[in-house]
Amino acid sequence: MQLVIKQHRPLRKALLGVALGVAALLAVAVAFDFGHWQQVLAGSVSAGRQGELRRELKRLREENGSLRFELTRLERAAEVDAASRRDNQRQLVAMQKEVAELKRELAFFRDVMGATEVESQTQVKGVQLESLTTRGYFTYRLVLTHVDKDDKVAEGRLRIGLSGSLRGEQKALEFAELVDSGPAELPFKFKHFRLIEGTLKLPEGFVPRELTVDVFNTAPARGAVSETYDWAAVLN
Repeated sequence: MQLVIKQHRPLRKALLGVALGVAALLAVAVAFDFGHWQQVLAGSVSAGRQGELRRELKRLREENGSLRFELTRLERAAEVDAASRRDNQRQLVAMQKEVAELKRELAFFRDVMGATEVESQTQVKGVQLESLTTRGYFTYRLVLTHVDKDDKVAEGRLRIGLSGSLRGEQKALEFAELVDSGPAELPFKFKHFRLIEGTLKLPEGFVPRELTVDVFNTAPARGAVSETYDWAAVLN
């Protein structure tokens, strides 16, 4: 058996242990400090990026708001333009209709004036019918003339009648059965010209054929004048 003798150095072991402990602490400290600074750096980078994103978001929101405002303005302008075009179209149609009506009236009264002569009795010089949108309703217009060389007042009354067929049978209707608006009786008193107009309502199923206008004069001279008009000829 061999005996080994080792030198006892307690101080050296203590110093070595202390050195190892200090080294371990330094390593931990270095590691902690590195992680801390890494977090700080990452936080700084993240904060900077977030700031950029916030600024970009704000800019995009402002741009979006401007675009929405512009879109709303353009939509409103388009609506106003469309409404204006519709109004202009309606006005154009109304004006065209009015012009056509005035042309018809001009032609109507031109015929009346062209046919006017000096007469001792009241005469019927123009009859005009026009159908309304409601089925069976018609407007009537007639002009009476009395051109007297002594410039006297014409007086008397009218009687309007209508003949045709109802359900295949011949039928004559008096004015009281036809009148819808306007005077129910048609007395007159005038000088030179008198326009009489109103609305007629035909019975359902009635097919008109002829319109008769009777003029009964009481002044300046008594007498009667009767005129018969083909319904289709005087219907506009």
